[in-house]
Amino acid sequence: MSTSAPTPPRSLENPVDQCNSHDNSIGTFPLEGLQQLPSEGARQCQAILGHGETLGFWETPQSMIEHFGSQLRCINLRQRLLSALPAKLTASSQLDALLDEGVIWLTRLGLLMRMGPSSLGKNRHKSLDASTIASALYTKFNTIVARGILNRLSTPTYTSFEFAITLTTEDLRELRSSRHTRDHLRRLTELRNRGLWGDAPPAIEFAGNTTSPRGEVAARSPEKESTPYQPIPDEFLAQMGPRVLWIVQVLGPNLIHLLDSLPELIANINFASKTESNSMKMTRSIASYFDANPWRDSAGDTILAPPFPICHGSYRGARRAIEEIDPFEWPIRKWASVATLALTLQSAHLWVTLLVMAGRIGEIMTLPRESIEWARDGQPYANGKTYKLAFAINGEERQWPAPEILVDVLAQQVKLIEACEKLAKIRKGIKDEEYPVGVPEHLWASLGSSPRADAEERLAVANASLTRLAMRIGMTATPGGRNLHTHRFRKTLSRLAGLAIDGSPKVLMRLLGHKDITMTLGYMLTDSSFAKEIDDITRELRVMRAQHLIEDMYEAVHKPTFLPYAGHGGLGAPVLSSTVSSYESELHRTGKIWEVETSHELAVLLTNNGQCMRLVNAHVVCTKTDGEIGLCSTKKGIPNIANCQSECINRIEERTGRRDTQRIIPIILMNAQQAIKDNDLLTVASYARQLSIELNRFDDIKESWRDNPEVIAIMKAGA
Repeated sequence: MSTSAPTPPRSLENPVDQCNSHDNSIGTFPLEGLQQLPSEGARQCQAILGHGETLGFWETPQSMIEHFGSQLRCINLRQRLLSALPAKLTASSQLDALLDEGVIWLTRLGLLMRMGPSSLGKNRHKSLDASTIASALYTKFNTIVARGILNRLSTPTYTSFEFAITLTTEDLRELRSSRHTRDHLRRLTELRNRGLWGDAPPAIEFAGNTTSPRGEVAARSPEKESTPYQPIPDEFLAQMGPRVLWIVQVLGPNLIHLLDSLPELIANINFASKTESNSMKMTRSIASYFDANPWRDSAGDTILAPPFPICHGSYRGARRAIEEIDPFEWPIRKWASVATLALTLQSAHLWVTLLVMAGRIGEIMTLPRESIEWARDGQPYANGKTYKLAFAINGEERQWPAPEILVDVLAQQVKLIEACEKLAKIRKGIKDEEYPVGVPEHLWASLGSSPRADAEERLAVANASLTRLAMRIGMTATPGGRNLHTHRFRKTLSRLAGLAIDGSPKVLMRLLGHKDITMTLGYMLTDSSFAKEIDDITRELRVMRAQHLIEDMYEAVHKPTFLPYAGHGGLGAPVLSSTVSSYESELHRTGKIWEVETSHELAVLLTNNGQCMRLVNAHVVCTKTDGEIGLCSTKKGIPNIANCQSECINRIEERTGRRDTQRIIPIILMNAQQAIKDNDLLTVASYARQLSIELNRFDDIKESWRDNPEVIAIMKAGA
């Protein structure tokens, strides 16, 4: 199938002022008239909004969204329609006309989503952001229009510019199997109900019967389930973290010193002539550098080899196989190895930034070089922009608390990219006076040994950098069976934050290197969507904690050889054990048995879907729900952790604390006996109270110390 296509635009950038484009377009083109806008009017409106001046090409310039997929920067709408149509479809004048109509249809809808109330849910009065519109036109609405084109080719009875209304029941069933496409179909219906759009899927009419009396109910298409991004496993982080830090803190300063020294060493090389001698001269220059400047670690010792293998070469290529070049050789000798290590260092910087800031990839990739600033309180902050939840098309300014490691990493990244840019100019043969005026702003560059790498260009694909980093330092690129992805870092930090909130925020404070707890709380409170992710994971953690306790109680009931209540203690342990037994009896009464998922189902019920089962202290779990009162507080609501009482029936002592209890009791006895000898009665009373708390944690431990003369004497002395 071959059809004619318009000529693509020359440039993505548009000089129209983005701040006034929205008001100008609404004043010139009212929302109600966008659905009948002629071709020239659609082109003019598109140009005013900054989406390009060529009809049929929907542009999203860098001035609007700095970090964006290259395939979405300039969308050839006609080509996207062709990609959604069958490849064997015969070309015809009717098809060409329908494609032209489809291009105008998509352009009008893009303008309406950009200008009018097109969101769904509670934000239905707002327009869509530029990235959402581009993605929808690229992958979803082109499919809807393509289905309409096929229907109009087979049944040419519809009026001009109608595509969604031609969708059959089978079409809608298949399209609605995707959640995103289903939302866009509903968007068309909402716009039609508001009188802003005429072409929407046909309304479903209820005829009074839920099923057809003449046949079986049509089977629904299976839901296309998306797999959410998972946090990076702890084991992987434990191995990857020290390697990344070594690259940043040890390799980084040495490599940047090499990059800063190379311009003087290669000043006599004529890079304008692409000859073999240039490569040899570069190799000799690098060798001479290492002769005078051996790389050293933080202790001042020469780095004879990295503490783990670092692949800075390649196994590919016939010449490499013949020369038997080791991609792990140390010290490095080739310019390609230098360029690869520069990319590895940048990827390590990106790794730390993603893990510490927990930002979205658009927020991280658009950080300026001078992003770190110190506030009046002396704390450093990273200044950038956020886009996803911002109403402004160009994003909104935002600050992130910046621990010392982030300050150091971003400062070193600036040094790295400036050194690489200087080398790129020299290798291109560009003199300083010939270089265009202007200071580059991008923080992450296209580095590496590939011929397409250019330090003066922005980094296009961050995920590939992360996977290659893991592979080059001997780690898997699929931790937990899933590919490394930038959003997994956000999930990882939200999981750690959930642990911190459910336990102690000091955990996250220590992880991020914060000196003040207010900086840690800033991560949890400044981003509403991130706070929602933390809350979801916190609920999941509480359900998991309850599930483990339930499984232990179930095992203890059916295996009497276990310790009482599977080793757990506290007055809440027998209550939970009784609840598990009652739930199992209820299952048997209804003809069911205890299965693998039963413990999870019961955990969801007992925790009210993650509302309770909080970790209130080390090895101490509270089962009190928000609707109950307890010894810690006479009011309903969350437990008062500071007033947790060992006599409370909502308190469960986890068996992980048994070892600590067994170790602390002899120490308390020794100190209390010394206080008795010193006749320090106040101290004796304090030790007696502490001893009573420790003994009441676990019944079997209490029983073993009950008749101990020393315990009896201390209790009497402290009474």
